[in-house]
Amino acid sequence: MKIEYDGRTWDFELEKMTVPQCEAVEKYVGKGLGEWSNQMQAGSIKAVIALWWVLRAQAGENPGPVDQPGDGFLPVMLLVALHKAEAAEQAAEAAALEAAKAAGPDPTPSPAPSSPGPGGTTTTLAGAALSLSPPG
Repeated sequence: MKIEYDGRTWDFELEKMTVPQCEAVEKYVGKGLGEWSNQMQAGSIKAVIALWWVLRAQAGENPGPVDQPGDGFLPVMLLVALHKAEAAEQAAEAAALEAAKAAGPDPTPSPAPSSPGPGGTTTTLAGAALSLSPPG
């Protein structure tokens, strides 16, 4: 995601956060990464400060301690920039989906299903529960 803040374009890639970055954010915000995301949406200043720290770390800068964003940091401006970037990303995804629908179905034929080898049966996970939810 591209975030325009402080006269610069920052790349934010949640999935590319390192273990030390994840741990630092969790320690500072006091919540897991899922809740961190929820807190950013809700406008939590600590969550936005942690985002600022991650942006600088992902840009190859030395952001220093998470709890010291710098005197010139404007968290509300970064929060607005984050929401704009999210809206732009969602609009781009919607446009790509519409373009794919307009193009019609894929004319490439599907491959024929394979059959099991001679004399044996094939075991698959198709019927297995692959959910992380508790049983019951």
